[in-house]
Amino acid sequence: MKHLLTLTTIFLLSSCSNAFINHKLKAEKIGACSNEVTPIKMISNINGERYEFEYCLDEGFDEKKYTVERKGDSLMVNFPAPTKQTALYKIIIDIDAKPAYRIISLGGRTLNIRPAERL
Repeated sequence: MKHLLTLTTIFLLSSCSNAFINHKLKAEKIGACSNEVTPIKMISNINGERYEFEYCLDEGFDEKKYTVERKGDSLMVNFPAPTKQTALYKIIIDIDAKPAYRIISLGGRTLNIRPAERL
């Protein structure tokens, strides 16, 4: 009985976890900016979601100069406003968050996130 109580306590304490947002961004310059809006590609996997899209940023964009913040059940991904000459970048951002989010805003474009359907 003593061991059962100890095991139950350890199990309950280890199953409790705090909310988190893990993110990683890769930006690759692909050319000059255009006004054409390209679709956002989302790939879900066991480690969260990957978003791929094109976005106009400063010519010398630093991959560390973006923010990801939670507002309720939404995630806001913000990039610095371009101040100099701009270039078109292919952005790949991986996001893993707990609790799950239902809406994500990527540089002003908002997406509703639906859980993957089971087969």
